[in-house]
Amino acid sequence: MESLGNRGPVVFVVTLVLIIFATVFTVLRLMSKWGVTRKATSDDFVAIVAWVFAVGVAVSIMIGTQVGLGAPDSEILPQWYNPLRRCAYAFTILYNPALMTTRTTILILYHHIAAAHPFLRYASLCTMALINIAGIVLTFLNIFQCHPISAAFSEVDGTCIDIVSLYFASAPINALTDLAILLLPLPILTTLRIEFREKVIVVATFMIGGFATLVDVVRIFYLQEPLKEERQIDMSRPITPTKRPANFSYYASFSLMWLSVEVSVGIMCCCVLVLKPLVMRVMPKLLGGHHGHPLPTGTPESHRRSDISSDPRFLNAVQIGVVPGSPLSASSITQMDLPISPRTSGLGRIDSPVSTRPPTLSSIPQQPGNDDEGGTMDFFDMLASETPSEDPHSPLPPFQSTQSRGTSAPRPSTIPSDRRDDLQNVSSQMPPQAFFDFVNVKSKVPLTQLSAKEAWWPIMFVSTLFFLWGFAYGLLGTLNIEIQTLLGYNPSRTIALRDAYWAAYFFGPLVVGYWVLKREGFKATFMAGLAIYAAGAMSFWPSSVLRSYPGFFISNFIIALGLACLEVAANPFIALAGPGELSEARLNFAQGIQAIGSVVSPMVAQEALFSGVDQEDLFRIQWCYLAVGLFVVFLAVVFFYVPLSEAGDEDLEVMALQRLLHAGLDKDDRAFGVGARHLVLWSGVCVMWIYVGTQEVVSYFWTPLVQHIRPGSDPFWDLAICHGVFAFGRFLAAGLAYIGIPPRIMIGVFIFGAFLTSLLAMLLPQGPAALAMLILVLFFESAIFPTLFAMILRGQGKHTKFASTATTMAISGGAVWPSVAYGIDREHMGNSRYSLLVIAVLYAVCILWPALLSSTRVLRRWVDPRWSKQRVGDGVGTVGPGLAGAWAGEAFSCPPRGDA
Repeated sequence: MESLGNRGPVVFVVTLVLIIFATVFTVLRLMSKWGVTRKATSDDFVAIVAWVFAVGVAVSIMIGTQVGLGAPDSEILPQWYNPLRRCAYAFTILYNPALMTTRTTILILYHHIAAAHPFLRYASLCTMALINIAGIVLTFLNIFQCHPISAAFSEVDGTCIDIVSLYFASAPINALTDLAILLLPLPILTTLRIEFREKVIVVATFMIGGFATLVDVVRIFYLQEPLKEERQIDMSRPITPTKRPANFSYYASFSLMWLSVEVSVGIMCCCVLVLKPLVMRVMPKLLGGHHGHPLPTGTPESHRRSDISSDPRFLNAVQIGVVPGSPLSASSITQMDLPISPRTSGLGRIDSPVSTRPPTLSSIPQQPGNDDEGGTMDFFDMLASETPSEDPHSPLPPFQSTQSRGTSAPRPSTIPSDRRDDLQNVSSQMPPQAFFDFVNVKSKVPLTQLSAKEAWWPIMFVSTLFFLWGFAYGLLGTLNIEIQTLLGYNPSRTIALRDAYWAAYFFGPLVVGYWVLKREGFKATFMAGLAIYAAGAMSFWPSSVLRSYPGFFISNFIIALGLACLEVAANPFIALAGPGELSEARLNFAQGIQAIGSVVSPMVAQEALFSGVDQEDLFRIQWCYLAVGLFVVFLAVVFFYVPLSEAGDEDLEVMALQRLLHAGLDKDDRAFGVGARHLVLWSGVCVMWIYVGTQEVVSYFWTPLVQHIRPGSDPFWDLAICHGVFAFGRFLAAGLAYIGIPPRIMIGVFIFGAFLTSLLAMLLPQGPAALAMLILVLFFESAIFPTLFAMILRGQGKHTKFASTATTMAISGGAVWPSVAYGIDREHMGNSRYSLLVIAVLYAVCILWPALLSSTRVLRRWVDPRWSKQRVGDGVGTVGPGLAGAWAGEAFSCPPRGDA
């Protein structure tokens, strides 16, 4: 047996050292805020409360180490049992308030600095609400963990909840809120032009803040040790104050120590953010104070601008609105041999009509150390300046006008080009859409105006999302099946988990996806979907270890909720990025990349990670879920900084009217008494709802179908072959669409092929032929989804984003038809071939859609891509509402162009 030493001394020393550091930083914070700036804010008082709770946490742990915490059971004296219980109870009560107030302190500071940054302000409030609600709930759960309460810290018998399960359940919330606190200020920080030393301090501060997320992982690792020991003895026995496994104090000691470290480091992080006034008073050179000859730091451009911005001649030039070329013009000022003037007191910002953005660190003068009015600010306070309003009587118009949402058309500038060049040099220290001077955050070319050459990069980049959800669907699906088998879930519970996944596709676009896409655009929707997806992946973390069916149910729902938001934006982005006649080709290609992820991930999960999950593997699986969640968060950050084009409603409407003009149609044309746009949209949504359901019927019944059709065959490798054939089918469809095959013809062939092969797979006798027909079902299914999606979006104009939302919501059909097939399967005593009857009937219904589109001239021209080709004289440049209206009027009077 492994010899267990005493961890108590290590736990005591580490806890003591960290709480001393936390105390020192708290004192420094008060000196900086109350002593130097003479200004007390609400976050200071919350920081003091957090420090009090942190001291309580540390004291309870240190006292516990003196009465057996960290020691094996053989070294714990009988008289230590009750004091050890009281220390553990005190810790569990104080920990969540300490963590809650520490994070609240940082978020209050974020809210204070976010006067000119609405996203940071509202995101801070939402995160603060989540943290405090979770903290209060967890605190009360820990207070009343036993009934009666005294059973938690005495020898009184009682009924108690599983405290280890409680900590595991809170782990995703802690990790996600830590990541949110770390990432929320990034949009502001990375657009600052500040001196190099200050950049280092800012980055280092937030890297330390990221340490809290690492601590969450470490403490969970040590918390698993007692759980593993208990699971080896009894799979279902809970860990409570009255029923603890052997050597629980020894195994849990490091976890408690890291919890205290997390709180102490959090306090240090929330204090260091406001220490700049104190540092500038004691060590001014550290943050750029100059004595004697100046030593320029940072970029030469930012240094030169900082000098100019603090010069009185510059201020006068800005205020009087000088004419370019005059002795006081900006271009002249930059050429003067100006000394580097000291930063004067009382100058908070430059109220200039030239700039509509708040000043940055390099352009705001620092206050002298002897300012009694609290003028010295920390570097975050410098971001809190309100955006100056535009003066209608200003002699100079704003340099950069804002655009209304929903359009990417730039507003024509009224400033001469030579004057704009001068104004650009002096207007602001922060570029509008760049960080660290070399990455543009937003592309200026509308999505609908990208050429084929310009579109390939954004298409390939966004296609990583397709690979991501293909990989995630295969990986998490395989792991879920293994876990469900291990935990013995019955078929009803298994199909309910799948239904939860697909039902989320109905709610995700409706609740989140459409509104974010409509108001903020594609990039914001990508990031929102990835954030929700990361939350779902992390929620799998405790569910797998605790073997919680409700946890799996909720986790499946959250992951699909995030993926649904991604699909609302990703599919139309690919369909719109580039020439309109190639929409189906692009979307089939991108969905082919998604299919490659579905091919790779099950093999990785089955062969490389977990070949047959056992009880021990449940603890290893959580790290896979955690890795997926962290990677998705990283991907969301990458998406923020990568330039992507957007498409407003006006751009989409102009594109639709232009193709209607080419086709000789009017936007109000009707077919069978119904508006063509509505008919294509809603009939396509119904077909999508049916198609996804049939695809999932095949997926759910795959193993019993293969075993029934060809006994002895390996369902896993047969499915791997099917996924490969599925990917090939999508790439083939992309090629067919590229060479000009009409999509309505192509989708009709694929739907008919799926109908015929599913019927043959049901009717043929057992053997290779029936299995081959089943594999071909997946081949013919491959191109239906992307082709159908692109066809529905064509011609929707300003309603394109709504059409994408409705089509994505139709994917929820995957929650309906497998359940119907399951009911039929049970009625026929488990004969899975009857599920193929459902598939054949549904595909027979779907065949009606391409037949409908081919039946009239209006519908043919509405969906055929050849009318989307650009022609000589088409308005491809910047357009406005007048041009859209002109095109609309021209479409009314356009003569027919034949019946093709």
